[in-house]
Amino acid sequence: MTKLSHRAVMEDYYRAMGEGDFAHVVSLHSPDVICWMSGWSLVSGRFQGRDDLYAHMGQHVLGPLVVGSEPYVKGSRLVIVDGDLTVGLLHGGLPAQDGGRYDQYYLQIFRYEEGLIAEIVEMFDTVMVETQLFKHRLTTPRLPPAMPFHLDAPAITSALTRDGMVILAQSFADALAARHFPKAVACCSPRAEIRVIGSTPYSGCTTDLTILKTMFADGLQYTRVAAADGVAAVVLAQGGSPDHVQQYGLLIEADGESIGCISVFFDTAAAEEHVFDNPLCPAPSTSIMPPFDVTKLL
Repeated sequence: MTKLSHRAVMEDYYRAMGEGDFAHVVSLHSPDVICWMSGWSLVSGRFQGRDDLYAHMGQHVLGPLVVGSEPYVKGSRLVIVDGDLTVGLLHGGLPAQDGGRYDQYYLQIFRYEEGLIAEIVEMFDTVMVETQLFKHRLTTPRLPPAMPFHLDAPAITSALTRDGMVILAQSFADALAARHFPKAVACCSPRAEIRVIGSTPYSGCTTDLTILKTMFADGLQYTRVAAADGVAAVVLAQGGSPDHVQQYGLLIEADGESIGCISVFFDTAAAEEHVFDNPLCPAPSTSIMPPFDVTKLL
């Protein structure tokens, strides 16, 4: 497979999702596809097998929603093509059958074998899953951030090669891991933007880079550049405190030879409970699959 054909598969995936052609979406996957879904909910964990995966997701994701009322896909952006991997952002949503609205943002990493999607990593707002699909509620409800997350391409241009992008992304991740926040900020351009999913106190879009020190105060125990090209890189990371292991997907886009935009995906439900003492009520749903673990992906 060439880079162009991998790009074409992902573009076809987004096209079919937007048109509601879920049969075609399923056909783009290997029968033995592995899918990693972030969080600890009923739709989280490690799934294997195309038919079982889509039966489960059809029941527990599309089942509570009003399918066919409008296109599911509100926007998508292919960001990275790197050998057998592609990385994209997806904004999707539908009205819920019993009120409310499921409005979700996804970080998606696809790995290909013989022209089909063989492995998927999806990270998303886990509070949205619990509140809109399973009708749990946060002890203290949250309002959307004043400047909410979005997937629009930032107005920046890279001056890096793939190797340069990997070095920049890993240097940034290493600085966060070591809690060396001045070094992390030094990797960023003066106009760098941080975009954080969800409606937690961390969430939204900001150019105030002190959010890095707040979010990553405990450092990181694991980091890996999972995919990169000359424009962007995605870092998978694990951190948190001893009683709260947090998993991150950091989509890093270059501005010249620095970082111009960082999109942060993390387990928002776990953060609400363990960082902000704001648990879901009643207790959140529970995965029936092996747990999501960034150290085992791809």
